[in-house]
Amino acid sequence: MDENTALVLALQLVALFSIAGALLLYLLCKIRNGGAPDVLDAGVPGAGKPVLVTSADNAIGLQIALHLASRGFRVFAGLRDGAASGSCGDSPSARVIRAWQKHRESAPAPGVLVALPLDVTREDLLHEAGDIIRAHLPAGEDGIWAVVNTSGLSFRGRLDQQDISHWDAMLKTNVVGILRTARKFQGLLRNAKGRIITIGATDHLGAGLVAYMASRYAVEGASKALRHEFSPMGIQVVTINPQGIMPELLFSAPKINSTEGKETSVDMSGVMEYQPTVLSKRALHILDVAITTRKPKCSYSLEEKMWCKPFEILKIV
Repeated sequence: MDENTALVLALQLVALFSIAGALLLYLLCKIRNGGAPDVLDAGVPGAGKPVLVTSADNAIGLQIALHLASRGFRVFAGLRDGAASGSCGDSPSARVIRAWQKHRESAPAPGVLVALPLDVTREDLLHEAGDIIRAHLPAGEDGIWAVVNTSGLSFRGRLDQQDISHWDAMLKTNVVGILRTARKFQGLLRNAKGRIITIGATDHLGAGLVAYMASRYAVEGASKALRHEFSPMGIQVVTINPQGIMPELLFSAPKINSTEGKETSVDMSGVMEYQPTVLSKRALHILDVAITTRKPKCSYSLEEKMWCKPFEILKIV
């Protein structure tokens, strides 16, 4: 065998092994995902699909509301500021939302972002939010695709020094608030075969979080029970775990970035510059998985590594 023939044969073998390796990797990913793409049918979550984010008053809620609206969903974002008067107030979150809305008026896109007064500890505002959502749904529709529970409180402090009123406030908002919300919106969720997204516990993030972590593990327990109770209705319950992110950051109030004497800038997507943003691009991608896949897992870590990419998230044009 001459040198040229050997070289050609070697290249052919390399190409053959490369194809075999790619095929094997593809099959492994398919097997891991149950043998079929686990993505919703085209157009199911698409432009205008209604989603409620229970609180945009905090960093995680505002970022999720803006992200989903930019993805093409019809997002209803709860704001406590001004709830007593029935308005959405002039909080930093409200200003960011209004800037996004104003930008979309000049640059139309499928997504919609509607702010509404909402406090998950108040039955009257939960009832009012349901009425507002129904009023904004297209004619003939009476369902909501997802409820993302971002309402939350976090207080850090040694157990023997912490004010017990802080415990009560965390349990009332973090745990009972989810139950109130689930009860109020289960009808709309049932009509759309929708899903509830809750925020669970994270890794240990230092001392002083006993009461907070108790409330988060209670959320995980409640989510598991809700999953069993709501499954016959076609409602799915998914818990996301924001691993490694300090709860004080997750539930901190956003602040507008501004320089004295200068206007606050707005980026190309219409988002007024604010801080903090707490979820990475990978975390937002995993959130998309939890919201758009036909058969989501019971829980996701927002920092988990996805070695295979067994399905594509529905692209909303």
